[in-house]
Amino acid sequence: MQLSFMSYNIQHGLDYLRWQREEEYRRQDMGDLPLMAQAIRRCKADIVGINEVRGRGEIPQYTAQAEELAAMLGYHAYFAPAIYFEGRGPYGNALLSKYPIIRAERILIPDPPVQDEDTYYETRCLLKAQLAVAGGITVYVCHFGLAMAEARNAVKTLTAELDRQSGPCVFMGDLNLTPQSDILAPIYSRLQDTAAAFSRPQLSFPSDRPDRKIDYIFTSRDIKVLSAEIPEVIAADHRPHTALLEIGG
Repeated sequence: MQLSFMSYNIQHGLDYLRWQREEEYRRQDMGDLPLMAQAIRRCKADIVGINEVRGRGEIPQYTAQAEELAAMLGYHAYFAPAIYFEGRGPYGNALLSKYPIIRAERILIPDPPVQDEDTYYETRCLLKAQLAVAGGITVYVCHFGLAMAEARNAVKTLTAELDRQSGPCVFMGDLNLTPQSDILAPIYSRLQDTAAAFSRPQLSFPSDRPDRKIDYIFTSRDIKVLSAEIPEVIAADHRPHTALLEIGG
């Protein structure tokens, strides 16, 4: 069965170009979910892993974004909060799927015990879901932290799950690392990177003038990668990463 996957950091729905030019828009911090839904429709994605997603919280800007996008698209949704911002609300990853989500869970990634890198730290999580399609597939979604220690903990959390995994699986997300990073080696040893199917080098961030690839779709080796690309979509601050996969018989 052929399925179209999409990994997309939506920056809680912010219109990136408008955010750059309008101070009032930056101040309101409301986002534009219809614009994100339009990007997903344009990419004709069946299954979408999204990063930087808000859940319903204490202020108007924190709405149930995964559920709202699912309603716009006619998809199923699961939201996995990684962190709760005091006085605002939950924030994390989500999965949108045309197909029923049988089971889903949030797996918290341990915070580094010592935060000695000169960068921003934030608690992260791994979303894991089983979908009722192609005989059953497992999908993982994650957004790695900026600190190298956070990224290493994320890789350890993911690979522990992969080593228990049976059957076809897909892992996608914003990993905040380029493909040359040694931190990603344990993932490359277990999964295949769909970017190998790019017809030419393609970059994902920032969306208006991308200068690096930090967004990924990996698959288990029993899945056939038919094509992959990073479409020239400028909505959020990342471009989406898509892949057409053949799963099962």
